[in-house]
Amino acid sequence: MTKILSFLERVYSLLAALSFNSLAAITFCSYLAIYLTVLILSLTVKALSSANKKPFFYLTNAYSAVTLALFLTEYNLSFSLFVAIIFWVVGYILYGTLKLGEKEKVLPKQNQNSVVITSTKTSSPPFNNLQPDIPAAKSNVRLEHALSITEKLLLKSLGRGDRQELEKMRYTLNMLQAKGNLTPQEGEILNENFNALLKLMARYNV
Repeated sequence: MTKILSFLERVYSLLAALSFNSLAAITFCSYLAIYLTVLILSLTVKALSSANKKPFFYLTNAYSAVTLALFLTEYNLSFSLFVAIIFWVVGYILYGTLKLGEKEKVLPKQNQNSVVITSTKTSSPPFNNLQPDIPAAKSNVRLEHALSITEKLLLKSLGRGDRQELEKMRYTLNMLQAKGNLTPQEGEILNENFNALLKLMARYNV
């Protein structure tokens, strides 16, 4: 602890020996140098172009606080706050210019002919993929029955959440029906939706 205090005293002595103008110049120039360094690196280094620039925003907040403390040594509170706010606004604009260089990660487009169906259960083990598809003849009967139940339920006076759930079910069931043969995973999704429909049937007396 003694060494830390001794170090801080030396730093304070060095800063106290500098004039206000020198300290202000060091503060503003160091901030500008950091900004230009980050800007140049973002423009020249591909890995940094898409990196998060949030740390620079935090740095701007810290420099604004330093600016306020510095100006309080020479000016009143109102003027010091005014300068600190101006500094922060300029810094935020500079931060915005860095954000413009960020590149959003582009997700690969899905095949337009493929059907994406989500399930609330965890994925089945990889070896399930080796199982044969469920024939359309077996699934169509349940699908048609499930769709007819869905349509009947949608005619009822439903709660908002139940209606949204049913709309999603109808979309999923239509997609499954359009596919014909179902994989084992899609068969599980059909069972999940069918069980959910049974619960709604009991709730709304269908």
